[in-house]
Amino acid sequence: MDSFSRIRKIDAHTHIGEFGSPFNINFDADRLIEQMNTYNIEKTVLCAASAYSNDDTLAAFKAHPDKVVPLMWVNCALGKSAYDMLEHYLRNEHFAGAKLQSLFDGYTADAPCVDPVAEICENFGKPLFIHSGHEPFALPWQIGLLAERHPHLPIVMIHMGHAHGVYVDAAITMAKRYDNIWLETSGTSMSCQIRNAYETVGHERVMFGIDSPFHHPTVEIQKVMACGVDENGLENIFYNNAKKFLGL
Repeated sequence: MDSFSRIRKIDAHTHIGEFGSPFNINFDADRLIEQMNTYNIEKTVLCAASAYSNDDTLAAFKAHPDKVVPLMWVNCALGKSAYDMLEHYLRNEHFAGAKLQSLFDGYTADAPCVDPVAEICENFGKPLFIHSGHEPFALPWQIGLLAERHPHLPIVMIHMGHAHGVYVDAAITMAKRYDNIWLETSGTSMSCQIRNAYETVGHERVMFGIDSPFHHPTVEIQKVMACGVDENGLENIFYNNAKKFLGL
């Protein structure tokens, strides 16, 4: 067994579907399962390629219910129709939570239109995953303000600030301030900051993710393996924390 697959994993963030310009990439269920088998990934937290393709996630979930943890991509800018659809997916399709991509959909992560989604998730006892690391719509401080307004809602800050050092630092700062924020590692720019987050935010609040099809598993796995935490820390980040957070 190679070093990339020796530790069992839960991938806390990956997509299914077809992304057009400027990405021009597709990731289907067959590729997902192949990737999971190759890298010892027991479960994948999965969401669609857009707010209009959540049925792709549903199909993958129905085909692989033991491997897929489904999230609904909610476009809060659509208002009531999006809120109603979220309730449908949580109640009737048994989705595990919601995901926001405010950068793509054109609203700030702390906009008033996000509050109904936060309230629905909280009412269902489900987490809210939020993209971070891009101005002006997806900044860690905005996610912090949302967490402050909804202190009982578990929020996952996807990418923990992404590839900008200032935003990564801000993600850690917000998670230290608000104990309902968890950090996910895909796309983050500095391996050393994964260890910093693990040691200062908390051993239970940092989770591994890949963000397929945009990032390769070996890159995202290596960033965690090289961050400097001990073996127990690796097991927590790669597996234990997501398992506990999602109640798996």
